[in-house]
Amino acid sequence: MPDTDFDAFAQASDTLFATVRSTRGRIAAAEGLSSSQARLMEPLADHAPVPVGRLATLAGVAVPTATRMLQGLERRGMVARRRAAHSERVVEIDLTDTGRAALDHEQRRLRERQRRTYDSLTRRERALALSLMAKLTDLAGDL
Repeated sequence: MPDTDFDAFAQASDTLFATVRSTRGRIAAAEGLSSSQARLMEPLADHAPVPVGRLATLAGVAVPTATRMLQGLERRGMVARRRAAHSERVVEIDLTDTGRAALDHEQRRLRERQRRTYDSLTRRERALALSLMAKLTDLAGDL
């Protein structure tokens, strides 16, 4: 016997995540900094310079992922790599002025998009959205 409620939930979930991925890619193409890149760069705003491994941990990504992303960001002049003064084996990462400006711009744009969404909801919808986003965040690893 088909479970139409579950089928509707699964389809809505698939559609939501596909839309989020698509939107993130479109925004990154238009603005030049993806949300993944911004998330990797954010810890540098407060903790730089930091070794690659520590940056990966702070950003919640694997070291190889951070390394690949940093290579692209370095080519674009967003971050700079340098050997640590205390050890030639340690590579530290810092934001450049260009990177800091791009990160600040992306953070402002994100808050503007969030504000527009927030303003479009009723008080009740805001409370429900907050509750559901918290719960879905907890469950996201299983989806």
